[in-house]
Amino acid sequence: MSRQVFIVAIILTVLFASCKKEVQTIYQVQNKVLYQNASQKTNLKTTNQFISIAYNDLYNASISTVQLTNLNTCLEAFGDQATMEDIIIKNLLENGGVSMPDSITMMADLPTFINQTYIRFYNRQPTAQELWKMQNLILQPGSNINSKMIYYSMLTSTEYRYY
Repeated sequence: MSRQVFIVAIILTVLFASCKKEVQTIYQVQNKVLYQNASQKTNLKTTNQFISIAYNDLYNASISTVQLTNLNTCLEAFGDQATMEDIIIKNLLENGGVSMPDSITMMADLPTFINQTYIRFYNRQPTAQELWKMQNLILQPGSNINSKMIYYSMLTSTEYRYY
């Protein structure tokens, strides 16, 4: 009889111990903090950060571990990092799936395009001078500047290497 009581006590203990209310985890997206100007960026991105952030900025998706490892190996194996960064960015821009407006959309509302591009790549608003300069450069007679060229120039800039 005491053995049956002992078994019932164990079963009841297990049942009560295993019945717990499920804890629901809620994830929230934090607002992006924008820099006031480029001088606030003082930390150089690592090669992994540079590749991951560039990929995310272009494709609005995370890069796979295999792709990151391959690109990182290429970047570190070549002596001149700037040249390899240039090649990697060109390669990423040439592959399909880049989230980028076409020239007609870009020209339809040029100030908005420039503003959104600065926020996307530099995490800050363009200054009045930068906005003016970019608009004049794009609207210059005979200019063939498109969104891919602007993305390339911003991704290969010195400012993009810092956060």
